[in-house]
This record gives sequence, structure tokens and C-alpha cells, in this order.
Amino acid sequence: MGSPRRRRPGLLALLFLLLVTAIAAGGWTAWQLQRANDALAARLAQIEAEAAATASAAEQRARSAQAATDQLRSDLERLQNQRGELDQLYLELTRGRDEAALAEVERLIAVAAQELQVTGNVATAIAALQAVDGRLARIDRPQLVNLRRALTRDLERLRSTPAVDVTGLALKLDQMIQGVDGLALVAEPARKASDGKGAEVKSATVPATDDRWWPRARTWLREEFGDLVRIREVDTPEALLLNDAQQRLARQQLRLRLLNARQSLLMRSDKLYRADLAEAQALLARYFDGRQAPVVAASAQLKAMAQAPLSVEVPQITETLAALQNARGGRAGR
Repeated sequence: MGSPRRRRPGLLALLFLLLVTAIAAGGWTAWQLQRANDALAARLAQIEAEAAATASAAEQRARSAQAATDQLRSDLERLQNQRGELDQLYLELTRGRDEAALAEVERLIAVAAQELQVTGNVATAIAALQAVDGRLARIDRPQLVNLRRALTRDLERLRSTPAVDVTGLALKLDQMIQGVDGLALVAEPARKASDGKGAEVKSATVPATDDRWWPRARTWLREEFGDLVRIREVDTPEALLLNDAQQRLARQQLRLRLLNARQSLLMRSDKLYRADLAEAQALLARYFDGRQAPVVAASAQLKAMAQAPLSVEVPQITETLAALQNARGGRAGR
């Protein structure tokens, strides 16, 4: 073991070495800390820059969103104003359409009332009132409910009215008028009788009698002349003496009577209609050959037409007219 003086330089060297090592380690550590601080400061600066950019973008987006919101609010207000204007226009158009429909309803009801009062044409009145009911169904107004109820009741009464076949009777008269020229006159000996036994060469006017000489004379004439001479009994001897002009006049008179009957039928004049038919039957019996099938058919048809009912009690639509008057008063009050 050496003396203390010999160990002191080595100890100092060791202490110096340790001091240098400590100083070097502290410097390294301080450098590392500085480097870390610089990196952290750079990172913080980058984060601050990114945050500032993000905030600026967010602020820009916020301004854009606010502008879009303001534009949407403005568009919404404009659309609401336009919707209000459209609703008002629709109400005005609906009101105008309803008023036009009501005017048409009043016109149709007036037509139906006139048809029933003047001509008694129930079918036309029913058609007009059905059209009225269809138009009222498209008008949503509570004040028209009573009018529709009255209209329904009047329609039921009209539908239950017995129908007069005026059209059918008019068509039959038209056919008879067109067939007048085909009816055989008594003064036309050349016409074949309906039994088809041959042509009449000569006619004789004889009174209806029970004297014995006349049947014997007819028998003798039939045996001597056969079908060359045909004798028939007539109630109107003057009908055999008509010349061509008078025959045309007889047909024209029958045609005119049938035309008058047709006109009286359309006018619903029962008295004139039956009088014209009676006169037509008289002309047919006086001047036309009752043995011919067309004449017999025409006479039977005239009798049937004369018996057909022409006039019936036609109900009036007074309830509908009263309800319409009330509806007019309600509209005027508004």
C-alpha cells in the first residue's frame, strides 16, 4: 500500500474524468432536450397553422352555409307568397266555375219546366233534370243540398208518370202518309181484289136489297159472263164516279188529314188529334176499296191509334223551382 501522496494524482484524474463525462452527458442531454423542444415547437407551429387553416375553412363554410340559409329562407318566403297567390287564384277560378255551372243548372231547370208546361214532354224534362243532377254533384256547396233533394223527388215523380209513345205514333202516321198512294180506290176497276181472282172489267152500282130479282140477275150474269163482269155492292155510289183528278184529290185529302193528325199529336192536342183521325177514317171508308188488304190494315191501324191515350196528367217541378229560388236568395245574401 503506497503513501497518500502517490494516490492523490490518480484520484484527481479519475475525478476529472468523471467530471468531463458528466459534463459531456449533460451537454448531450441538453442537446437532445433542445432538439426535442425544437421539434415540439415546429410541431406546435404546424398544428397552429393547420388549426388556423381549419378554422378559416370552417368560417368560410359557415359563411357559405349562412348565405345558403338566407337564400333558402328567401326562396321559401317567395314560394309561400306564390302559393298564397295560387290559392287565391284557384279559389277565384273555382268560384267562377261554380257560378258558371249554377247558371247552366238554372237554364236546364227552366228548360225542363217549360217542356212540362208547354208540350208535356216528360222524357226531355227528365233528361234535363238528370244533367242538372250531374252538374250539382260536382259543386261542393252545402246550400245546394236542399236543391238536390228537391230535384231527386221531382225526378222520381216524373219517372213514375205513364209514358205516351208520341214518337211511335208519329212514325206510324208517317208510314201511313207515305203509303197513301198504294191504297186502292173504289173508282179504280183495274185494281186486283185481295182474293186474287182476276181483274175487274166493269163495275155496277147497286143498292143493298133483298128483292128476289137481284140475286137471280147476279146468278145469270155470273153464268153468262163469268169473270169478265164483276158486280159488287157499295155504300157510296159516288165513289165509283171519281175521275183521275178527283181520285188524286181524294188521296190528297187523306194525306192532309193524316198530316194534321201528326201535327196535333206533336202539339199534344188530344181533341184535334182524334178529330183528324176520325175524318181520315171516314175518307178511307168512303173512297177506298175496303176489300183490299192494305186498306183494311190502314183502317184497323187508325182505329187503334184513335184509342191510344194521348194526354196524361204531367207533374210539374214546383219543388225544384222553389229550392232553386231559395238557393238564389242564399247566393245573393253572400
